[in-house]
Amino acid sequence: MNNAAIAFRLLVAAAWSDGQLHPSEALLLAQYLPRLNLPFEEQQHLLEYLQIRPAVDTAQIWLQEVQAARLDPTESRELTESLKLIVYVDGRLAPEEAQLLAQLSHALEASEPPSLLARLKLWLKRLTGRPD
Repeated sequence: MNNAAIAFRLLVAAAWSDGQLHPSEALLLAQYLPRLNLPFEEQQHLLEYLQIRPAVDTAQIWLQEVQAARLDPTESRELTESLKLIVYVDGRLAPEEAQLLAQLSHALEASEPPSLLARLKLWLKRLTGRPD
């Protein structure tokens, strides 16, 4: 499965994470789908996926897939912004949605190898025993 399809399925799981699919979330997802440049048949399959309430742990599965996909910085930024749009489009942020945003941020950070500066800071923290 390509990164675009994985990202879309995560967005669908995010939209359903509060237990309901708000019409504004469904509309935004339906408008987002053509931008993914997927074959028509795959788009139709993903539209069908949008209509079915995913299992409770589905978002966790797609978060793992996103982390394994090792998105480039542009894809990571676009996915994060898209997820923010989806969870805020209905005018409220449910606790489940806030948690998913935090988990996505963590998953994307964990999928990138730490920079030399980040590794140096971590080494200095360990050396000095200081938290910052």
